[in-house]
Amino acid sequence: MQRAQISVNLYSVREHLLTVDAFQHSMARLAGIGFQSVQLSGVDVDLMPAAEFVRICADHGLTITSAHEPSVRLLAEPQWSIDRLRALGVTDTAYPFPRDIDFGDPAAVDRWLRALDEAAAQLAAAGITLAYHNHHQEFTRVRGKLLYDRIFEETSLAGEPDTYWIQMGGGDPLAWTRRWAEAGRLSLLHLKDVRITSTGETRFGELGSGSLDFAPILAAAEVGGCRSYIIEQDQSYERDPFDAVGKSFAFLRDNFCA
Repeated sequence: MQRAQISVNLYSVREHLLTVDAFQHSMARLAGIGFQSVQLSGVDVDLMPAAEFVRICADHGLTITSAHEPSVRLLAEPQWSIDRLRALGVTDTAYPFPRDIDFGDPAAVDRWLRALDEAAAQLAAAGITLAYHNHHQEFTRVRGKLLYDRIFEETSLAGEPDTYWIQMGGGDPLAWTRRWAEAGRLSLLHLKDVRITSTGETRFGELGSGSLDFAPILAAAEVGGCRSYIIEQDQSYERDPFDAVGKSFAFLRDNFCA
């Protein structure tokens, strides 16, 4: 991977993005860590116009390489997302969370999968790749199949596999990275480790601090043409979130950058 491909999901520092001034300060801190790109997520889309997000990031040497769209609005108003993403200059985005979807209702899941596929087609026609960002919920069975399998098989979405959540759902992060990659559908990769504390608590971990072996995962992603390797730290617990993503950045830079 190239250093410019290492990105950070801004959800990781969401509590520091509540105002325009705070956003500016946070971009300066991320640039100081060494990031050259960000994934726009975890910040109110109405905080400022898209052009301002772009300008502030550029002022700190950061590009916006991808985004997470509001789940409900993406499916209800795909053109709204297309217009916003064009204004951001972004051609990779992801559906971040199955909000308001009842996985206990098979008919509702069927409709949701069709809506995802329709949105992906509309975005593709506009030159934008829509990926699916998983959590552990997608490893439930609906109509006798794992929902994550159905997303892969019944839609044209690309993948944004999340290593932590695949592991927590009982899946294999390496196998799923390879599956998306071998299908030519791996556009983005969400990286976070699984850390077990001395008391047996499962926590989101900085890369290299937990149980996941990232070398084969990253190798599979690179072969598959992954465009952005995205660090995400959902919670940083006692650690400053900037320090947490900084530790993960250093792990990728020092061990995997060309």
